Amino acid sequence: MTMKPTIKLACMSWIYMKHPFERALESIAATGYKYVSFGLPHEGKPAFEDGVEGEAERISGLLRQYGLKPVSLVSTNVLAPSQPIEKAIERLDFAKAIGVEELLSLGTTSYTRFPDEPKSEEEMKPINEAFAEKYRRIGEEAGKRGIVVSIKPHTGNTATASVIADTLRTIGSPYVVGSYDPGNVRFYEGIEPHEDFPAIASQTVSMVAKDHGGKRAAMDFPIPGEGDVDFASIFATLRAVNFAGPVIVERLDGANGAFSANSPIEVLDERVKAARINLERLLAEAGFEV
Repeated sequence: MTMKPTIKLACMSWIYMKHPFERALESIAATGYKYVSFGLPHEGKPAFEDGVEGEAERISGLLRQYGLKPVSLVSTNVLAPSQPIEKAIERLDFAKAIGVEELLSLGTTSYTRFPDEPKSEEEMKPINEAFAEKYRRIGEEAGKRGIVVSIKPHTGNTATASVIADTLRTIGSPYVVGSYDPGNVRFYEGIEPHEDFPAIASQTVSMVAKDHGGKRAAMDFPIPGEGDVDFASIFATLRAVNFAGPVIVERLDGANGAFSANSPIEVLDERVKAARINLERLLAEAGFEV
C-alpha cells in the first residue's frame, strides 16, 4: 500500500498581529493547529530578538507550552540586500536553535506604486542582480546549517512560478528554493494560480494557502477554500510531485478587510479554525495525510 505524504498544516502568527505573540500561539493551538510560522511583528514590535542571549530558549519554551512546532520564520527584513550578511547569519543561527528548517522571504518589488506604476526593466535589472548576489551568499550560510531559504510570489523576481524558477536558476544554490502563494499570484498578476503553479511545483518546499476573490488587485482574501483559488487542482499538483512540506494559513480577512487584525480575537479564532477545517478536507481529497 502506498503511503500518503504527511502535510504540516500551520498557521502564521501574523494573523494576530494586534495581539501579543504568546496570545497568538495560544489561539493557534486552541483552534487545532500543531504547527506555526512566525517572524513578523506583534503589537508593533518584533516577536523575538535574534541576538539576545537566551532568546532561543525562551521562544522554544513558549512553543512547547502550547504544543506547537515551528515550520518557518518570515525573514524578508534581515535577508534583504541592504542588510549586512551578519543579520542573515544571526537569523539562521536562531532558526537552527529553535528547530526551524526554512526561512521564508519575499523577492524584489517591481512597482513604485501598485497596481498602476510598475518599475521599468532597466530599473529592475540592478535590483534583481543585487538580490541574486546576496542570496547566493545566504544560500552558502544556510547550507552549512542544514536550512533552506524560500522565496514566494510578490511581484518582481518572484511574480509567477516561471519567474521564480528563473530567479532560482540565477541564484544557483540548492539551499535557496521556492515557496508558493496562490493568492498573491492572483492578486498581483491577475492570472489563475492553478495554471501557473506547475512550473515551480517540483522546487516548492512550502505553500502559503492564501485565497483570493475577484479580479486583479481586488482586496478580497477569503478563508482558504471559499474564494476563487482552485486549491483542489493546486494540491493535486503538489501530490503529483510528492510534496511533504508545510501548508501555511497567512491571511483570511475577507473583502476590503472586513475581518482585519482589529477584529475581536474570537472572530479571528473562528476564521482560523474554519481555514484549518477547509484545508484539511481539501488536502485529504488530494491524497495527503494531515
